[in-house]
Amino acid sequence: MQEKEIAWANPSAAGIMGLCCGVIPLVILKLGWIGPEGAPVLIAWLIFSGLLQAVTGIIEARRGGLMFATPLLILGFMVTMSPAIGEVIKIWIKDMTVPATISGVGFVVVAIWAIALFVAMGLVSKFLFVLMGILDVSLWLLGLSMLGVLGAASDMIGSYLLLIFTVGMIYVACALYLNELFGKEMLPIGSPVFKN
Repeated sequence: MQEKEIAWANPSAAGIMGLCCGVIPLVILKLGWIGPEGAPVLIAWLIFSGLLQAVTGIIEARRGGLMFATPLLILGFMVTMSPAIGEVIKIWIKDMTVPATISGVGFVVVAIWAIALFVAMGLVSKFLFVLMGILDVSLWLLGLSMLGVLGAASDMIGSYLLLIFTVGMIYVACALYLNELFGKEMLPIGSPVFKN
């Protein structure tokens, strides 16, 4: 009797929602829409969001899906888990000031890599291509602002762009989920910009 091979389901929608559930509260806190008293709950959201992205990134890599595995792993650890761990360290080590330049360097490194992500998403859809462009610009603005190269207005614009990116990614997560579940395009994400 031949064993039936178990296939992994597509985890991308879950990973993208993990990203959104971590980044949206972080941006809302950064924009001052909620007070600093919300930070402890935000730390939990960021940790679990980062873990969800990492797990789904590993599953996606196991399935051979480089297109989503790499961003889920990088964004999960760099954009989601790093701020959470930084906040925990600041709580444990009182009176410690972590220079914003450290985060700024991290954001710029991810922004450089996001150029490749932006180009790669052109193989998937126009909508994702535009969203990745928005992400990349936001990462540059946030990173350079943290480094002191750009002013506070750049930080604010970068935060709003990051919020726009994550709201767009909620739509993408819904589209991936419903399109795969129904086996047809229920929510369009557009045709590719580039041909393979």
